[in-house]
Amino acid sequence: MQLVRKEDLSLHQYVKNIVLQDYVETETTTLTYLEDQSSAGSYVYQTESTMVPTPTSLGRGWRYVDSPADITEQQNSVIVYDQYGAVISGSNYMVDYVDGRIIMPTNTITPASVAYTWNYVAVVDEWSDVESSEIPVVVIDIAGFSKEGFQLGAGKRVPRLINMHIFATDTAERDDIMETVYDGLYLKSCANQDFPKGTMLDWNGTFNQDYEYVTISGSSSLKFDGVEARSIFVPLLSIPNRDLTMLSDLNRYRGRIRCEMFHWSEGW
Repeated sequence: MQLVRKEDLSLHQYVKNIVLQDYVETETTTLTYLEDQSSAGSYVYQTESTMVPTPTSLGRGWRYVDSPADITEQQNSVIVYDQYGAVISGSNYMVDYVDGRIIMPTNTITPASVAYTWNYVAVVDEWSDVESSEIPVVVIDIAGFSKEGFQLGAGKRVPRLINMHIFATDTAERDDIMETVYDGLYLKSCANQDFPKGTMLDWNGTFNQDYEYVTISGSSSLKFDGVEARSIFVPLLSIPNRDLTMLSDLNRYRGRIRCEMFHWSEGW
């Protein structure tokens, strides 16, 4: 994994788990057994959420840490109950945080409902993902980078141009999210992480029990400079042969934050 990808993952994790920590919602809902998705040793139960946006839409998911700086799996953010309302111990199941599912290794215990916290703001790193998710969305885009020396001898400064595009449901929400993200970057820094055993979530949406918090040796933290924010006003779309102008729901309330993210690295 190249350094730019590690920095992208570090920034993504920082924005989602720490900067946007106050944009977390809770829900208690029933669980439905998915027979076609289950097999011996893996009994799958799906949530039936009525929330908008959908907690499991792209870039959201259930919260997998209790506190923003935690590096171990949550113990209190997802609580599962049986049909009698009794709490089922977390040692008796796995959580699919991406798809909102509970996986039981045995059918001797039947989960009936779950209370969970989830990320209200979607965080994605591809423009194509914006249409696949539901607003509000924050898109993280590393738009370019360069490398330059900063001392006599070995060593370099690595600046990267960061654009964060914010899509919201109304003006107030856009401004709130934009200022929250701005404040999370201005005069701040985040860990420049290595991921020797993968990110916090595994390929199947469960918590990666082998996850290790490791910073990149010989490198500073990721720092932010020149942070600026502004609202984006997209021109109205005119429909030919009709006395009608419109603006897509996606672009109606939009903002952008631009900054330079950089770190110092020893050696070449």
